[in-house]
Amino acid sequence: MNAIKTFSVAFSLLIFSVYNLSAQTQTRTLALDEAVQLGIQNSKQLKRSQYKIDEALTRVAQAKDAALPSAKVSFQYLHALMLSRLIDIPGLTKEPIKLPFDFPAYMGTLSVSEPIFAGNQFKYARQSADLMVQMSRLDADKDKDDITWLVISSYINYNKILQNQLIVAQNMQDIQGKLEEITKYEGQGLATKNDVLRYQLQQSQMQLTEIELENNRRIANYNLNVLLGLPDSTQLILPAPSYKLNENPVFADLLQQAEGSRRELQDISYQTKIADIDVKKIHDKRLPTVSATAGMYYINPTGQVIPTRNNLIAPVTLGIGASWDIGTLYTNKNKEKEASLQRQELNTVKDQAVDEIHKDVNKNFILYHQALERIKVLQDAVTQAQENERITESKFRNNLVNTTDRIDAQTLLYQARVNLELAKSDATIAWYDLQHSAGKTNL
Repeated sequence: MNAIKTFSVAFSLLIFSVYNLSAQTQTRTLALDEAVQLGIQNSKQLKRSQYKIDEALTRVAQAKDAALPSAKVSFQYLHALMLSRLIDIPGLTKEPIKLPFDFPAYMGTLSVSEPIFAGNQFKYARQSADLMVQMSRLDADKDKDDITWLVISSYINYNKILQNQLIVAQNMQDIQGKLEEITKYEGQGLATKNDVLRYQLQQSQMQLTEIELENNRRIANYNLNVLLGLPDSTQLILPAPSYKLNENPVFADLLQQAEGSRRELQDISYQTKIADIDVKKIHDKRLPTVSATAGMYYINPTGQVIPTRNNLIAPVTLGIGASWDIGTLYTNKNKEKEASLQRQELNTVKDQAVDEIHKDVNKNFILYHQALERIKVLQDAVTQAQENERITESKFRNNLVNTTDRIDAQTLLYQARVNLELAKSDATIAWYDLQHSAGKTNL
C-alpha cells in the first residue's frame, strides 16, 4: 500500500511538473529593428490603411466603368380594354380598322447607349480617383512612420524600466552588504540598534521601489506585446541599449527635410490638385453631352408570347443624341466661384502647416540638445556622488560621520546613477522625436 501511495505521489508530481513547464512564460530576446519590423507587420492600423487603398482603387475602376456603354432590357405584358374600337387613318386605310374590346399584348425593348462626350466629366472623375489612390498610399506611408516611431518610443521606455531595475538591484546589494556589516558592528558594540534600523528602513524602501518597478515593467511588457502582435505572456528581454548621444543634426537641413517629407504638406498638395479638377469639372458642366444610341423593340399584339405568323412589329433604331442644359450657363457661376475660393484657401492652409512643422522641428531640436546637456551635468553629478560616497564611507569608518550621513551619501549616488541612465534613454527618445518631426524615422 505504501509503495502504491509513493508511486501515486511521484506520478502526480511528475504530471504537475510537466504542466508547470508547459505553462511557463515564454521569453524572447528582441532587438530594436526586429521590434519595428514586428510592429509594422502586425499593425492593425496599417491593415486598415491597406483597405483604404483598395477602396480607392475600386473608385478608379468605377470611374472607368462610367465610360462604358449602358444597356437596358425590359419585357412586359399589357392587357388593354379598347374604349374606341375603330381606327380610321385617311390615306393609309381604305376602311376603318376594327379592334377587339379585350386587347392583350407583349412588348419588349433593348436599348444601348454609349457616351461620346460628357463635358469631360469622365476624364475628371478618373483623375480625381487616381489622386485619391495616391493620397491613400500617402496616408499608409504616414501610418507606417507613426508605427515605427511608436514602437521605438515604447521599446526605449520599456528599456528605461529594465535599466532602472539593474541599478536598483545593484544598490540593493550594496545596502544588504552594509546592513550585514552594521549588524556585525552592533554585535561588537560598535554600532547602535538605531543604526541597524536605519539600514533596514532603507532596505524596505528599496524593496518598495523594486515592487513598483516590476509592476511597471509588467505593464510595459504587456503593452509592447500587444503593439508588436506577440502572445500576451511573452517576457521580453532586450539587449544592451544603443543610445543616440553623438548625433549632430543641422537645423536648416532638418527644416528642408521636413518640408519635403512631412505627409501633411504632401496631403495638401494632393488636395490642391483635386480642387483644381473640381473647378474644371464645374466649369465644363456648361458643355453639352453627346451619346450614340441603339434600340430594338418587340411588339406582339396577338396575346401570345411566340406569334404563329407575321403579326409582330420589331423595329431597330440607331441614332445620336445630344443634350445641353443651358441653365448651367448662368447657374454655375457662383458654384465656380465657391470652388475657386476653396482652392485659394488651400494656399493659406499650406502656409499654416509649414509654420506648425517648423515649430515642431525647432522644439524637438532644442529638446534633443537639452537632453545632451543634461547628460553632461548628470555625468559630473555621478562622479561627484561617487567621490562623496567614498569620502563619507572613509569618515564613517573613522567615526567622523554618523549612519545617517553614510546612508544619505549612498542615496545620492544611487539617485545620480538612476538619473543618468534615464537621461540617456530620454535623449534617445528625443532624437527619434526629432527625426519623426522631420518626416522620417530611421533606426
